[in-house]
Amino acid sequence: MKSYRLTEVKSYNVPFVRLPRPVFWFNDPFEAGTWSDLHRHEHWGELAFMRSGYMVICTELGNYAAPPQRAVWIPPGLTHEWYIPEPSVDNALYIMPHVLPPGPRFQRYHAMEVSPLVRELIHALAPQSCDYEEPGPVARMVSVLLDQLPLLPEVGFPLPMPRDRRLVALCTALLNEPDSPETIREWCTRLGMSERTLARLFQRQTGESFGRWRQRIRLHHARAQLEAGESVTAVALNCGYASVSAFIAAFKKLFGRTPGQLAR
Repeated sequence: MKSYRLTEVKSYNVPFVRLPRPVFWFNDPFEAGTWSDLHRHEHWGELAFMRSGYMVICTELGNYAAPPQRAVWIPPGLTHEWYIPEPSVDNALYIMPHVLPPGPRFQRYHAMEVSPLVRELIHALAPQSCDYEEPGPVARMVSVLLDQLPLLPEVGFPLPMPRDRRLVALCTALLNEPDSPETIREWCTRLGMSERTLARLFQRQTGESFGRWRQRIRLHHARAQLEAGESVTAVALNCGYASVSAFIAAFKKLFGRTPGQLAR
């Protein structure tokens, strides 16, 4: 598996060989450009979840960017590393398999839609000590969280990432600035490749066109703005849509609900 370190990096070492409790969590801010070491967890899985920003998760099964409203489950034993393209806050969970329901779901690498309840539970746990008393109030929150995880709907991986170093540079820049006005022609000039080569390579390595990928990154960014309280009209204009109705249609097609339904 190839790594794509595009700038001087700040390496982050995964610190544990065993967990003090069946569920352990992080509340860590990261600088842009931080990479983890290549590693795997033999005895627990990881629920990669970002409070803000993005995490790009790299495995032999594919490279994917996880925005705040999605989580990615990394099962025990899967070798991986992650990259933080912009200043971000990580609320990841380490979970021992024996506290998860039996069956194949949590043995697979997959993404899931995070419900408001699960998001708030993770946020509520973040400032608490991971060496919590059992039984106790924190342990009860953990129990509710574990009950909720199997109910979260599985979704396609949010944002597939290419492997070509030039395309990784392009995608990383757009993760940092989703509303960048630069055209594909301008990017091709910077990357030293033709538009046809970029289109063909991007499609082959991600399974979708560059235009669709760019629209999705803008819509994920729009969703974060809406959840922060921005108006639908302001977000539509920020994303470059000519009309609010066009923005609403694109948003509903990707997320299955309108911006107004998201706010309720």
